[in-house]
Amino acid sequence: MKKSIYFLLGLIVFFSGCKNEEDLNPSQAILGLYQQTQVDYDEDLSFVKTIELNSENQVLYQGFFREKGESEVLGYQFYYEGTYTLDGDVVVMDFENTFQLLDPDITYVPKEDLVEVESEFYFEERYKVSDDYQELYYVCPPNALCIPPVPFIKIPPISG
Repeated sequence: MKKSIYFLLGLIVFFSGCKNEEDLNPSQAILGLYQQTQVDYDEDLSFVKTIELNSENQVLYQGFFREKGESEVLGYQFYYEGTYTLDGDVVVMDFENTFQLLDPDITYVPKEDLVEVESEFYFEERYKVSDDYQELYYVCPPNALCIPPVPFIKIPPISG
């Protein structure tokens, strides 16, 4: 009888310690680093785009190059900073500071060599969040022609 009680208590503790997706707070669950990699950019380079969402509602969106299979960043094409809000299952990003590579004959430059681009129009992007908070999908604006979106995949944090 004692074994049965201990077994039942163990099951209760086990199941009460598990989190359901329904228990996740969406504003916390979306936090982290998401990555999209274009490995077929050319035979030597991969073009990587990352979106980082932090707890202060700040977003960092950047595009850079790496040698295929390597982790070292060779240089950047763009770097955007701003804020984000969560509207249901859509992350709405508003970029206040935008830095870009403006010379079309150059593939990438060091981050500090990107040029700040001033704009008079509102620069916003929207991404749908997957049900498990592991992917972000670009939301094509109305009246725009977009190819099917390749998702940004959430990168697990490196524990050290």
